[in-house]
Amino acid sequence: MAGAAILLAATLVLPLWSTRMEAPQYKGSEALEVHVYAGRVHGDLHEIELLNQYVGVHLPLETPELAAAPWVLGAFLAITLGVQALPAAARRRAALGLSIVMAGVLLGGGALLQYRLYQMGHERTSTIMEGVPDFTPPLLGSKKIANFTAFMSLGAGAWAYLGALALAAWSTRRPPAPDPARVRRQE
Repeated sequence: MAGAAILLAATLVLPLWSTRMEAPQYKGSEALEVHVYAGRVHGDLHEIELLNQYVGVHLPLETPELAAAPWVLGAFLAITLGVQALPAAARRRAALGLSIVMAGVLLGGGALLQYRLYQMGHERTSTIMEGVPDFTPPLLGSKKIANFTAFMSLGAGAWAYLGALALAAWSTRRPPAPDPARVRRQE
């Protein structure tokens, strides 16, 4: 659980999800990037907002789930630290409960992000540039949108979260029963 706590602390400062957008005028180091952290979004937001007037897209920068993310991750961190003080049997049960809730938050967070990506590509305002159909960027992978190709990927914080979830789940295992032959040899 100590390892899970360290990884959960990392989720509070590392990017959870990223997108990189390339187009003929935005190649290589000029590509536009957005990084989603717990509670905030960083990157080429001003440039993207300027370009979005052409296709009518608005970035979902202020959502309840984004504002709640640091609190949820902080609560998981606090619980993980608290679980370590419990007796072994209670620690396993608490780690199991934590693992289940963390897995639920992972699935729910992924679903919410995919919904926000859907909204972004379907709930658009009038545009300067005609002919760009509605679109839904995938949660992971790439998508061609007008003259841009967007690449979506997990950030280091998401990998840290997955590692914390795996360690919390791993800590629910029972220690192996003593080998009777080894016990007799030691006597």
